Amino acid sequence: MQIDIHVFPNTSPPGWGSGSGSGSGGLATSATTTASSGTKAEGSSRGSGSGPSALPLRIITHNIRYATASPSKGEEKWSVRYPRMCAQLDFLASGPACSFMCLQEVLHRQLADLQSHLGPSGWRHIGVGRDDGQTRGEFSPVFYDSNRWDCARSQTYWLSSEPRKAGSVGWDAALPRIVTMGEFSLKTPRGSEADGEGTRVVVMSTHFDHIGAVARRESAKLIVRLAAEWVGSSARFSGVFLGGDFNSEPSDEGYKSITAKDTNWVDVQTVFQPERRYGNQLTFTGFQPERHPEEKKRIDFVFARKGEGVGFVSYGVMANRFDDGVFLSDHCAVVADVEVPVVA
Repeated sequence: MQIDIHVFPNTSPPGWGSGSGSGSGGLATSATTTASSGTKAEGSSRGSGSGPSALPLRIITHNIRYATASPSKGEEKWSVRYPRMCAQLDFLASGPACSFMCLQEVLHRQLADLQSHLGPSGWRHIGVGRDDGQTRGEFSPVFYDSNRWDCARSQTYWLSSEPRKAGSVGWDAALPRIVTMGEFSLKTPRGSEADGEGTRVVVMSTHFDHIGAVARRESAKLIVRLAAEWVGSSARFSGVFLGGDFNSEPSDEGYKSITAKDTNWVDVQTVFQPERRYGNQLTFTGFQPERHPEEKKRIDFVFARKGEGVGFVSYGVMANRFDDGVFLSDHCAVVADVEVPVVA
């Protein structure tokens, strides 16, 4: 299996710049995977994306911080963070033609707020609460643009030895943990002669336990297995993606269990040289990063399954605090721009 990477000297953040036919202009970097053939691709993935053979796709993952009645020092209530969070999500989702948002720590009332804001533009979500499989506890939803995608199937699994048992706690975890999985098929405009109705992707959102090291390792193995079961030996999927808060740094067994050589998964950040990654390196800041810099770490990731013909275009970690001093969350949003093959 070979991944050929093409990097271009453009330092704009994801989705910024002068624009292009693919709707993702000014991207910082570009890369092309040719894992299935093992041969080097001609040209750049951005070039191929402007034609009918590739579709620009943006995967966003963000732990938005649950709405607590007792904010910690430096943290604002959800009512203050909410409009700022929506503004950032709107901005990030306005870039390429198609986006998916993988969110974590979303309580039911936060989910209702986000759906109310995003819904008029056609956004829908999949996922259930982790405590009861309905509305209780945190959600790890996947938001998708229903103008562009149909959800063919979805399922929430508990990260435990009983993945279909709602509320089950796995191994040495302190809390129930879940992964939300969805299979999405690309819509083509009514009356359009464009191909693409066979284009399908799988997108997953998860949140690993913050206490149990064994739970993080076994959760990673479970997700790798579930993804393999969903995809099977079929070649009909144009891409398989996983975003989330893994409470695992790259040195942790949870991370290593996803990126091991035999899993066929890659951390999108590692595809790019450091100078080609936009924004921050670390994804968790807390609410007092100046006072507690030791708490900052990289624990939020976008992973892609190799061998699906995915082209890697750009990667960035967004800011979570701006001029007004309000933290959107104690985590930063992670954004990966990719291109997936269009299937007739």
